[in-house]
Amino acid sequence: MLNELLKKISSESGLDEREVMDKIEEKRAELSDLISEEGAAYIVAKELGISVVKQERLDIAHVIPGMQNVDVVGKITRLSPIREFSTERGSGKVTNVTIADETGSVRLSLWNDEIKSLEGIEASDTIRVKGYVKEDNLGNPEIRIGRYGSLAKSDETIATIKQSRRAAERTLIRELTEGGYKEIRAPLIQIFESNVFYEVCNQCRSRIKPDENEDFICPDHGIIENPDYGLIVSGIADDGTESIRIVFFNEQAEKLLGMTTKEAKKLFDKKKKLDVVLSLVPLGKEFVFEGRARRNQLFDRLEFIASDVKPVDVKQEIETMLCESE
Repeated sequence: MLNELLKKISSESGLDEREVMDKIEEKRAELSDLISEEGAAYIVAKELGISVVKQERLDIAHVIPGMQNVDVVGKITRLSPIREFSTERGSGKVTNVTIADETGSVRLSLWNDEIKSLEGIEASDTIRVKGYVKEDNLGNPEIRIGRYGSLAKSDETIATIKQSRRAAERTLIRELTEGGYKEIRAPLIQIFESNVFYEVCNQCRSRIKPDENEDFICPDHGIIENPDYGLIVSGIADDGTESIRIVFFNEQAEKLLGMTTKEAKKLFDKKKKLDVVLSLVPLGKEFVFEGRARRNQLFDRLEFIASDVKPVDVKQEIETMLCESE
């Protein structure tokens, strides 16, 4: 067992086996020889960022937020165009990939250099992904490769796939329940005057918070000296049947404000007043919002997390009403 661990740690770290063994002995001495050589080897491997625990393949339906070291194989069902963005520290790029197997589908986000792993891969190809799982703004799992993950083309054949249903079903606010992808038509009647900006890693765009030393730490990229900003706007929507708190992140918040996050932050920094930014939201104007209702655990009430914001298409609304009346 120890020899197998030595070989794996050596091959993945670039250290020769003698150097690895020295580290193992140092770790045992550090712990007063209270653990075996194998136990020390596991600790050394973890400190070097090497996983020596055998990963078992996971059905996509079993992928949930918070998982580490996931290993899935899926067929690409959607490959988004690469989107480029610019920040105060430079430019970056991101793309999203949806993969599916016989049990379900999941989204994979790739940032900057991670996108190179898609070279030679096309939509409908099957890929194997190793990484960890975050929760997106709607509470859905989203796989990230991170520092120690990987993405590669797979020769495996997936005969049938099961895709998550994404067609939004129009509903009244009073009929909303947790889960399910829904669409509501309503005006915003109030916008909350709370901070709309939050810090994100300038490389992978993950949300980051200061630690006890006031340093912003990204799990994948360490200390972030000059974070970028994400955008969040929340308020109350009322369709006449009931009202609900509704939350908009990033692109959806930008649609409401009519400007980019960078432009909104620049305006706030200049005026030093949040209401200057929030006053750009057109209160009383009807929109069509798509997203999911989830329960806010702190206040024990439903809230709606928007994944799309659209102006009301009067012609389409009339056609829908005529179809329903037939």
